Amino acid sequence: MDHRTVVAAKRRKNTRARLLKGALQVFSQDGSDAKVIDMVIKNARVSRGTFYNYFRTNEELFTEVAKEVSNEIIRIVDPIVLQQRDPAARIACGIILVVRLAKRVPFLAQFVAKGGPVAMTAGNLATEVVPREINAGIAAGLFMAMDQNLGFDLVMGPIIMAFHRIVQGEASETYTMQLAQAVLQSLGVKKEDAKTYVSIGDIGIELPDTSIFKPDPHEQHHST
Repeated sequence: MDHRTVVAAKRRKNTRARLLKGALQVFSQDGSDAKVIDMVIKNARVSRGTFYNYFRTNEELFTEVAKEVSNEIIRIVDPIVLQQRDPAARIACGIILVVRLAKRVPFLAQFVAKGGPVAMTAGNLATEVVPREINAGIAAGLFMAMDQNLGFDLVMGPIIMAFHRIVQGEASETYTMQLAQAVLQSLGVKKEDAKTYVSIGDIGIELPDTSIFKPDPHEQHHST
């Protein structure tokens, strides 16, 4: 591939990432209906024409931010989740780590709380990871047989509500553990077994330097 093509592709990728990161900051404060385009253009330091080379409407921008948020959660959490021994352990670990991540990155919780279910379920979290574990748990006899959509809702609904609790300052670590235990019980895991599954300890979460959850200092200053 020509060197200029490589450089141009990298520049385009970086610009798009900067636009998404800036939009996440604005949406987290003002919700999915916020008219963010002018603010994102200013924060990302690009021209209006450049912005429209990437996104055509406010709605398209929100959907792409939601996909990136969901996919970034997976990139951070799923490698840890996959180290767990079975689907019930992976579900418990995933719930606890996602809630801990949102507590560490408050604007993530704000984005989901204001944006609703689509803010959390637009990317791979919705289409791959949760159904993967629900189906595996049913096949292994760990979860009761149920409609796949119901299993998905039993996992994702409480997580989304937990994000509302985080915004309100009400999501303690005890709450997080009890949440994960209750979800497992709703899936058919016995109470005592569910208690064991949620005992994952203090697992660290690393944010890559390129993560959308590490806002640019200029954007942080602008949002205050």
